[in-house]
Amino acid sequence: MGIIGTFVDLLSSRMTDKDIDSLQEGVMALNYELTMLRYKESEDEDIRLAYEFMKKRPFCTTMFPYEQLHEIPPFEVFFDKDRKMHYVKHGEHPLYFPKKVSERLVRNLYRYAIEYDDIAGNGYRQRCPHAFQSERYHIEAGDVLIDAGGRTFIEKMKASTIQVLDEALGVMIDKVTDSVKYTVSREHSERPRYDNKDVTIDVGSPRGLLALDVIDKVSKVYLVETSSGWWKPLEATFAPFKDKVELIKGDLSNKQKEEKKKSKKKESIPLADLLERCGQKRVFVMMDLEGDELDVLRDAQEYLRTARSPIILAVCAYHRTTDYDDLVRFFEAIGYHTETQPGYIYTEMNDGHGLRTLRRGLIRAANF
Repeated sequence: MGIIGTFVDLLSSRMTDKDIDSLQEGVMALNYELTMLRYKESEDEDIRLAYEFMKKRPFCTTMFPYEQLHEIPPFEVFFDKDRKMHYVKHGEHPLYFPKKVSERLVRNLYRYAIEYDDIAGNGYRQRCPHAFQSERYHIEAGDVLIDAGGRTFIEKMKASTIQVLDEALGVMIDKVTDSVKYTVSREHSERPRYDNKDVTIDVGSPRGLLALDVIDKVSKVYLVETSSGWWKPLEATFAPFKDKVELIKGDLSNKQKEEKKKSKKKESIPLADLLERCGQKRVFVMMDLEGDELDVLRDAQEYLRTARSPIILAVCAYHRTTDYDDLVRFFEAIGYHTETQPGYIYTEMNDGHGLRTLRRGLIRAANF
């Protein structure tokens, strides 16, 4: 728990609900002001764009602090009566969601993934720091795709709280603004009030979205999924492509995880073993592992260093404060060329102190 969170917990037992609300508002305001001071004089163009965006939005906490350029075209949410799951059409193919996810939440999650995460890479924002592909490093016809994602916010929640997330996302998306919006301007004479309905939620992306987006041109897809709640939706989504899609119900292992007792229903597979299955084909690896990226890569470093087949890795670099620098050093050490996705993500996750910072979202590396 961060310093701020610990401080709040220590005080909360002696405070009224009104006092706690006031303290939380103060913490939010302090966090925002510290961020603005930290980056005020930056000459980094990406940071300047983020700074100007945040300056217009008092106490901004959105993960993607850049202007939205356009909106996703209208789309419909369908319900499969046999599978009892909602789905949307991504292009010509259905993308399924878990049974407990409501129609409204499906709509919000899909829109969030396209407009904010920009998983499909269609330029919905001024900067897309979480986009996995670029003009230089992207998925080409005949490639093998390894899609390894971490848990999204939904998997971490109990079923009883799904409705709360649904309502929060409804507020966030229905306004067609940023994921967080406050009800007062910075110049307002009264003390700013934080609306508890407008919260920052890292919902991640619908499972298999990137794979489905390129399914018609790749030769093989390995989907590595640790959350059992997504296994059936993924099986439904990729049912028409059983000949080229393999679902691995588990995670990419590393030495630390191998020491832990694993569920009999799940399997762990080292990244090196998975790459070896791909033979001599060109491989694109997408990694969003909630902070385990570097551990998984280190376990596979000998294979990555000596591999003769072309390998591209698109790796999230924001879960921990030092991730980006650590990943750059790792890839340089094994002789890979690197490319940084433009833009920053504004986040506090896994930083150990509870203060939000601007971090690079994603780094790509390749051995050619």
